[in-house]
Amino acid sequence: MNDDRQGKQDHRWRVPFIEQMQQTECGACCLAMIMHYYKSSISMYDLREALGSGRDGTSLFQLKKTAEQLQFTAKCYKSDLALLETLQLPAIITWDEHHYVVLERIKHKKDSSEKKYTIIDPAIGRKHLNEESFMSHFHGYVLEIIPTANFERVKAANVWATMLRLILQNKQLFVLVFLVTAVLQLCAIAMPILIQQLIDKVIMPANTTMMSVMALGIIIMLVTSSMFTYIRGRVLITMHNVLDSLLQINFFQHLLKLPYSFFMLRSIGDLLFRANSLNGIRELISGSIIRGGLDVLMLIALFTYMSIQSISLALLVFALSLLNIIAVVFTKKVIAEWNQRQILAGTNVQSVQTEMLLGIFHIKTSGVEESMFEKWRHHFKNLLDIYRSKERITNVLVTMTSLLQLAAPLIILWLGAYQVFDGIISLGMLIAIQSIASQFFGVSGSLVGTVNSFILTTSYLKRIQDVLDAPTEQYDGKLKIELTGKIELENVSYAYSKFSEQTLCDISLHIKPGQKVAIIGQSGAGKSTLVNLMIGLFEPTAGRICYDGRDSQHLDMQHIRKQIGTVPQNIYLFNRSILDNIRFSADEATIEDVMEAAKAAQIHDEIMQMPMKYHTMISEMGMNLSGGQRQRIALAKALLTKPTVLLLDEATSSLDHLNEERIDRYLSDIACTRIVIAHRLTTVMNSDVILVLDQGRISAIGTHEQLLENSAYYRRYYGDLAAV
Repeated sequence: MNDDRQGKQDHRWRVPFIEQMQQTECGACCLAMIMHYYKSSISMYDLREALGSGRDGTSLFQLKKTAEQLQFTAKCYKSDLALLETLQLPAIITWDEHHYVVLERIKHKKDSSEKKYTIIDPAIGRKHLNEESFMSHFHGYVLEIIPTANFERVKAANVWATMLRLILQNKQLFVLVFLVTAVLQLCAIAMPILIQQLIDKVIMPANTTMMSVMALGIIIMLVTSSMFTYIRGRVLITMHNVLDSLLQINFFQHLLKLPYSFFMLRSIGDLLFRANSLNGIRELISGSIIRGGLDVLMLIALFTYMSIQSISLALLVFALSLLNIIAVVFTKKVIAEWNQRQILAGTNVQSVQTEMLLGIFHIKTSGVEESMFEKWRHHFKNLLDIYRSKERITNVLVTMTSLLQLAAPLIILWLGAYQVFDGIISLGMLIAIQSIASQFFGVSGSLVGTVNSFILTTSYLKRIQDVLDAPTEQYDGKLKIELTGKIELENVSYAYSKFSEQTLCDISLHIKPGQKVAIIGQSGAGKSTLVNLMIGLFEPTAGRICYDGRDSQHLDMQHIRKQIGTVPQNIYLFNRSILDNIRFSADEATIEDVMEAAKAAQIHDEIMQMPMKYHTMISEMGMNLSGGQRQRIALAKALLTKPTVLLLDEATSSLDHLNEERIDRYLSDIACTRIVIAHRLTTVMNSDVILVLDQGRISAIGTHEQLLENSAYYRRYYGDLAAV
């Protein structure tokens, strides 16, 4: 017998697949899949908030605690295969050391000791594995998640509500498209009827007097169809423009208002994918929804007409159409699974290609061209193997469906001919039914495509809604003050997630206007995080930050940031001219203002030696400039706005000693509070205040002389700096 012995496994329905859109959210997606399985349709945004997902991913402990907060019993086990069969599935298991998947079921094969394991990988979808393959990936830990007695189902939010409002805002356009499309479909139905009348009333009885009347009717039908096709095209162009404006503008306007922490947890590819999916949403709203509704009505009308003429042929057409739909659905499902594998393989190839191009300097200097090529070739060969297998299967499936679509009209014609011989229907009726049957096949296939598009677009909408649900930075009604350069941090702490350790702990610092404050410490001590807190990109998890005595919670931080010049550790220059990059945040600046800022940053002379001078285009990621040139252009951009506070995160690390000294001398002469992160002794020692960070805490604070006398840590650090 089929031993479906599955312990406490409960499979009333399949676990829904939720795809991860970034590398660090596999755990969140696995938990979401199990929650959706138990009909708790929590959004990914709410789940991330509950998990407190940080930049470093999610631990099994975080998943357990979050599941318990959401009214589940969660138990973690170090498991072997025998224990797995006693646990209630679905459950989350560790996979390949650094990944999570959902174990959906374990099934014993009929009359065999072999087992089949079904897992759902948030990166690629559902997979069926034998025991050997499963064990090669299973890393030994499982999180069993069971609803408690207090568990309450969460109804899924209606992601179409926003789109419905969009449709209602433009209902005149939608009604017009609906009416025009309805006329076109009526013309499509009327044409076979005219052909039937032409054959039965004109051609067969050789009625030449009716020939011109029928010809006129056909011409009127063609002109009407062409006219309404043109009108529909014009209306759709208008509708596309309106929907593009509303969808794209709303999305990107909201995106730019989101806090910086939002972007730290999402990849660029993920956000671009979501933005590009707006095109699919637009196409569905503007065309597919209207066409789908009319397709249903048209199928009813076509079937009714065929039934009136011949109920047996109508049922035959319906049966063949149903068979065709089943074949199309099955074919699309199989092809979609292979497409997913091909996309994953293609992503691996592209990732290696990106690594090769971005890391070409390190590849060349390390002499590893051959090993990198072999790595790329391995992934590329895998992509070719998958593509070849997919095309073979696709070829077989397409051949079968094409054969069915080709045979169906012939079957109708063949069986219909017997009804013509028996006098049940006329020749004109047969030709009309043949034509209408072709339309029936086409419309039913189109309706299946619309349903598939609706399902796909619903998943797109969930991803778009995940962005739109994220709260934006709110500055309306908050104070706009002009800074003097006074900044105070009072017992400030910060952690990247509620489950992670604090990156900064109990930091108190008082900076006076015009002071130069240096922040030093080992890598990972929290220096850059502290700077990001000072410019309002992060909010403290404890304590407060004050500007000129006012709590940042009550201030318009966007206005504050405009008065702060920032040169980050990782500099990004836009693919524009040097002039446009320097005046990026000051469009009104003149060329003279830009030159003055460039001179202060010690880059003017080098720019003037370039063929296009300030109009020299900067390549992608600034690859046509040296590291020192990129830093000085970024510094010129910061100085152009004449900031009250200047934050420099390793801003002169790539400069020679002479240029760094000139820049420091210029900055000392301007009325500006400077906060500097640096590893060079010459940059640090002349500071008014030096803050020494060690593992997120203040180890010492004072002047260079005071710290040499009072801080053993600084003396050791000073020895390291002196050696640089």
